[in-house]
Amino acid sequence: MARLTRAMKTGVRYEFDELNRLVISDPRNVLQPRRVVEGDLRIDPDNRLVYRTRTTPRPAGQPPEQDYVFDGTWRLTRDHQLGLALHHREDGRQQELFLKGALIEARDNALMVSLARHGRDERVTAQRVSLSGRWQADRRNRLTFAVDKADGTEDLLTLEGAWTVDRRHELRYDYQQRATRRRDATTHALRFSGTWDLPQASRLVYRLDAQSRSAFAFQAALQSDSLNAREGKLAYQVGIRLSGGRTVIRSVVLFGAWKLNRDLSVAFEVPYADGRRQAITFKGVVSLRDRNTIAVALSDRRGEPLALSVTFSRKFLNDAELFVRLQQSAEEAQLLGGVRVRF
Repeated sequence: MARLTRAMKTGVRYEFDELNRLVISDPRNVLQPRRVVEGDLRIDPDNRLVYRTRTTPRPAGQPPEQDYVFDGTWRLTRDHQLGLALHHREDGRQQELFLKGALIEARDNALMVSLARHGRDERVTAQRVSLSGRWQADRRNRLTFAVDKADGTEDLLTLEGAWTVDRRHELRYDYQQRATRRRDATTHALRFSGTWDLPQASRLVYRLDAQSRSAFAFQAALQSDSLNAREGKLAYQVGIRLSGGRTVIRSVVLFGAWKLNRDLSVAFEVPYADGRRQAITFKGVVSLRDRNTIAVALSDRRGEPLALSVTFSRKFLNDAELFVRLQQSAEEAQLLGGVRVRF
């Protein structure tokens, strides 16, 4: 393979046309200063861009076409196109390649891209390539994909728009992409399959997979610090700061079932797509509101307060024995000087 790094030939330029065919411009080649090379794109394990040329008959004495490996820094354009800024050439100049395609799928540790492709039978088809890395949220609460590099560094691809949460509590990113030859635009959607967690106060986390490095940790604020278990919801507000200084406020409302377990732990069970159900668990302290109501002040798994309390009524709890046990414990604690019972 011919590796294109800092040793790229001076004066030679590379680009991809609308069908992602490699175009090589070489002003020193008088007979063919610009030529289109047929081939297919892929991304290797080091997240380098590889253009594999197709075997075609070559004139006698002419060497076979080589494959091309492009190394550089990945980025996303405002139109959600993938760009690769190549390493500097010997003359100090830099080139950037742009791929024509769409972001179509977000996996635990990968970003899938669909690219236009010029087929062998002259038809226009599509091919998929995948960048490996991890998903995270930046300090502006935007969704970001960190592309793994061979030297241990990461290239950051930031989704500049605002995300939403659908009815099944899944994170979703919708974006529009301008058509190349038309005035209209195409809408695409990236869906992230994961589960929500509240690891600490003012932090709302969406984990893509328990074994994955990918998780979105958002700075968030509670819409209400006092909840009724009967309503079955948990609501946060998240501010997403976009380019230009504009901030979009997103309400993340999780609907589910509050449960006070017999081992005295508290759980909020949330349903997801495909029948998945996942519980967010808490520690806490209990206090008596009245003869038929108790309140639980929630803490994270380390015991740090979350500034959030949930009220359970005798009817909602549907466990008379447990309710009486908690009621008696709360009454005894109040008689001992207002100390609340921790569990």
